[in-house]
Amino acid sequence: VGVEKDGSDKKINSSTIFEAASLSKPVFAYAVLRLYDRGLIDIDKPLLNYIGTYERFDAKNPNYGKITARMVLRHTTGLSNWGDEKSVGFLFPPDSCFSYSGEGYQFLQKVLEKKLNKSLNDIIQEEVFTPLKMESSSYVWNDKFAAVSSFGNSAEVINRHKNSNAAFSLLTNAQDFSIFLQALIKGVGLKPVTHKMMFEKQSRANRFKSKPRPADKYIDWGLGVGLQQNEHGKSVWHWGDNGSYKCFFMVYPKRNEFLVYFTHSLNGLNITDEIAKLFFGNQTCWVVKWLDYGYKSPVLIKELKAELAKKGYEYAREVVKEKKQKDSKYELSETDLNSLGYSLLQKEEIGKAVEIFKLNVSLFPESWNVYDSYGEALFKHGKKEEAVKMYQKSLELNPKNENAKKALEQILK
Repeated sequence: VGVEKDGSDKKINSSTIFEAASLSKPVFAYAVLRLYDRGLIDIDKPLLNYIGTYERFDAKNPNYGKITARMVLRHTTGLSNWGDEKSVGFLFPPDSCFSYSGEGYQFLQKVLEKKLNKSLNDIIQEEVFTPLKMESSSYVWNDKFAAVSSFGNSAEVINRHKNSNAAFSLLTNAQDFSIFLQALIKGVGLKPVTHKMMFEKQSRANRFKSKPRPADKYIDWGLGVGLQQNEHGKSVWHWGDNGSYKCFFMVYPKRNEFLVYFTHSLNGLNITDEIAKLFFGNQTCWVVKWLDYGYKSPVLIKELKAELAKKGYEYAREVVKEKKQKDSKYELSETDLNSLGYSLLQKEEIGKAVEIFKLNVSLFPESWNVYDSYGEALFKHGKKEEAVKMYQKSLELNPKNENAKKALEQILK
């Protein structure tokens, strides 16, 4: 269902290749558990015991030596989601809290590659793709994908991953991933006790240093997958977000029901609640509340878009100023405006996006992120000098902003 982009007649279908983003993680977790079943890895053994050292870890810190595969798969390693170019640090001691971490998956990948003397893609090919006959999936780019990627094939449109990453580099389609989910439901290729363990609560999904939210008590983590409890029973789920590629799956094992969808849209996860209800019937989708995607104030954004469509986006700041004068409680969210700006960028309405990001900068002058986004829009609008100033301001506010550093290198080279 769907088309290549707004205004296009070119259809996508179940064979269309998408970036699967973090749906890479459950596939990798399934492979890890198959290796565990054959005694090739102990998921409770410290991973550094297998390889000795890891270049992204500080050898002087003993906490790195405590990390196990189980901690990786249930996101309790203590590692940040992503570190900097050279290293990754701890948010908290291993196995003391939950915090989603791509770094953990990358570390486990390196351990398996060294132990088995194989690349990640070869490991997954042997453990998952070949036995399940998933013929259109890979953790690295395959030239055959060019014929079935309806979004174009340049690196700017779909990542041609040369280096595999267990956390995010899977390229696949809905047909192949459906095959995987059917196997996952039935436990194909796993010992019954291991399959049961994968779907059992391994950690609470209360995010580190986040305020408790109503959804938290309904969301847990298994091994490589999220778990949800609601009026329909237990479901297994995961989401993916590689920027303009967003995707989601949900499985009800006892009902033998599942759905998976892939999008090429910054707003691709805003429809999860509606899609889940369409397929599974009316329910409380705590996953959506836990993920917290979508506009925080959708009515305000809808009203703003309608007014700017009449007056012109160049009047964005004046329109908001008038609304604030009429209603002292009128307040737009920084993240909502950023999301609106990026949705306009994706539609190639760059001039409009520039005005929205300019508005965001005026409303949130102390936020490094708004300058970063404004710089990106200005650069795409051909205003390089102004873009440089915005990226520099972003770095002034946040010297660790790697995106701004890379953008400046690209602009100034």
